[in-house]
Amino acid sequence: MRCRTLDELPWSRRYSVGPALTSEIGRLVALAVPEIPAMRIIEPAIRRVHERNPDSILAVRGRKGLEGGVALLHLNRQGLAALLDGTFAPAEPRLEHLTLAHETPAAIYGWALYLPGLLVAALGNVMRLLQSPRYAAADIYARPATFKAEGFQAHVGFAPCPGGPEGLNVYRRSSAAAPQRPEQEKTPRRNIEIKIGHGAEDLLMVYSIRSAVYLAEQACPYAEEFDGNDWVSTHFIGFVDGEPACSLRARYFGDFVKLERLAVRKEFRTTRVAFDVVRAAVRHVRRKGFRRIYGHAREGLEKFWAHFGAKPLERQIDLIFSDFRYTEMYAEYPPLNDAITIESGPYVIIRPEGEWDQPGPLEASRERPARRPEPEVERRIRAA
Repeated sequence: MRCRTLDELPWSRRYSVGPALTSEIGRLVALAVPEIPAMRIIEPAIRRVHERNPDSILAVRGRKGLEGGVALLHLNRQGLAALLDGTFAPAEPRLEHLTLAHETPAAIYGWALYLPGLLVAALGNVMRLLQSPRYAAADIYARPATFKAEGFQAHVGFAPCPGGPEGLNVYRRSSAAAPQRPEQEKTPRRNIEIKIGHGAEDLLMVYSIRSAVYLAEQACPYAEEFDGNDWVSTHFIGFVDGEPACSLRARYFGDFVKLERLAVRKEFRTTRVAFDVVRAAVRHVRRKGFRRIYGHAREGLEKFWAHFGAKPLERQIDLIFSDFRYTEMYAEYPPLNDAITIESGPYVIIRPEGEWDQPGPLEASRERPARRPEPEVERRIRAA
C-alpha cells in the first residue's frame, strides 16, 4: 500500500482542532511537560508567539475537553532565510521572523507537538487547517527530536533540507498536494485577508459593508449608524476571496480602546473573517501600547467576544440602543514586547498606520539634503 503523505493524512471526527485560547496555554504546557520537559522552559516564548499570532498554537479537543496541542511557527521571508542559514533560534524565536494572523507565511516550522497515543489521529485535522489557501503553498520544516519522530517524518514525506543546517527536514507542498474530499468540494476554503483603512476608497468599502448590514438588514436609522466618529477611528477591513466582507473600527481613549461597529455581510457569515478581523484589531491596538479593550456585545454574542479574552463588566446596566440590548465587555492584556513607544525611534513612529515593521516613504526622503527655511520665514520664526 502506498504511504500517505502529510497532506493525505485522514482527519478524525473524534477530535476538533483550532486556535488555542489565551487561558488554555498554561494547561497545554502542563499536559505536555511530563513527556516534553523543555515545554516549561519555553513557555514564555510560547505565550509571546501566541500573542503575535494566535493561529500558531492549536488546541486539540476531544470528549474529555483539552487533550493535546500543536505549536507552529509561521515564518515570513526573513524568518525562512534565518532558518535556512542556521541563525534561527527555535527556543527563543524573534517576533520579527513571524507573520501575523492575517498574513500568508513563507514557510511553517513544526515547533512542538503533543499528541500522545490515539491523539496522533488529530494530525490529519491539523493538516486540514493547513490546506486552506493561506497555508497550502507553504513548505513545512521540522527537526525530529527522536528516532521515532525521524521515522514518522520520513514516512509522511519529509526529507533532509538541501543546503539547510544539519538535522533540518522539509516537506515540500504543491498545488496538488491536498486531495479534495467530497465535503471540501461542497464547501471550498476561502482566502481571507485583513487590511487597515488608509484612504477614502477604503472608507467607502466600510460604509458599504455597514450599510448592507445595519441599514438594510436591521433597519438602523442612518444618523445612529453614521455617528460622526468614522474620521477619528482606525478601520479594519476583512476580504474573502478579494471581496470586502467585514469591517470593524477602533476608537482611542486615555487608557483603553473601544472596538465597535463589527459588521459582516450576510453571504460571508459562514467564514472566519470576523475572527480574523478582531484578532488583527486586538493585535494592532496592543502594538500602539493599549492594554485594555472595551466594547458592547449584542445580546447573544457574548461568547464570540470571549474568544478574545473579553468578559462582562461587573456593573449591571440595562444597555439598549438602536433597538437591541447589549452587554458591556472588556479585556485586559499584558504589554507586548514589540509595542510602539518613544524608544522605537522617530522613523518608526511616522510610518503609515499598522506598517511599523517596514520602511515608510519618509525614510526614503532622507536621501535628499535638508533645506533651510527661507530667510524671511526664518526671521519670523525667531521673532515669534
